[in-house]
Amino acid sequence: MKFSILGLFASVGCIILCVVFLYWNPYSSTPPNSGTIKVIYIMLILPALVGIVASFLKNRILMCIVFVWSLPYGLYLAVASTSIWNLFGIVLIAYIVSAVQMKKTVDT
Repeated sequence: MKFSILGLFASVGCIILCVVFLYWNPYSSTPPNSGTIKVIYIMLILPALVGIVASFLKNRILMCIVFVWSLPYGLYLAVASTSIWNLFGIVLIAYIVSAVQMKKTVDT
């Protein structure tokens, strides 16, 4: 396979979760302020876009950067409450597993 499926799914999943969080949040009727939107875009959506590129290039270093970049806010959203946002934890795990798999495929 020419690209990492797991990394691609994690990145697309992160983008979908962020869009739901920002625009169709089932837990809040209050629209997010501009600061929240900026933080989500810079700290979660932008690295997910980089993750898509890393998946197609099968670049494990870039995928590790995506993981580290997304870790603070993804982990916060994953453990802040018991809700759909716990899926951010799955996304973070998928990023790191994808990076490890890329390393294994490069070595073999």
